[in-house]
Amino acid sequence: MGQFSKPFRLEGHIKVVSFCETSSDIMTYNPLLIDGTKKPVIFTWCKPARHGFIAKLPNVNNKEVAKTLNGKKIFANRAKFADLPDNEFYFSDIENCIVYDLNEKRFGKIEGIHNFGAGNLLEISKFEDNSSIMVVFNKINFPTVDVLAKKVIISPPN
Repeated sequence: MGQFSKPFRLEGHIKVVSFCETSSDIMTYNPLLIDGTKKPVIFTWCKPARHGFIAKLPNVNNKEVAKTLNGKKIFANRAKFADLPDNEFYFSDIENCIVYDLNEKRFGKIEGIHNFGAGNLLEISKFEDNSSIMVVFNKINFPTVDVLAKKVIISPPN
């Protein structure tokens, strides 16, 4: 959902970079989870900032504590996500899916989803030689995606 950036002011406020289409939408998923912790956290105060917003969290009362959060990812409860139409997926649904070729042979595993401005790319770690490839995520390259079975079919690029 987002990631913490640098501390802001001495009171423990911290900049949050939101991965939501509209930055402030991350607040609709409160309480949120912080990478490396199990306890949900409620963002109690926010104000807009460039490329995100400034947040206040419970028990983060000074700049030093806020610094420990720098770079940590922010996750939401999957149950709060909206249902999607057919053939649309949340990244979290396809991460770690096993990739099979058109002959149902295990090809690799989806390690990540990236977007550098020209569309979504799936990073696949190939089982054959443990190398990684990036493939454009579209219906031609991936004709079948079964998130319940954690199975994706690839039409391998040449």
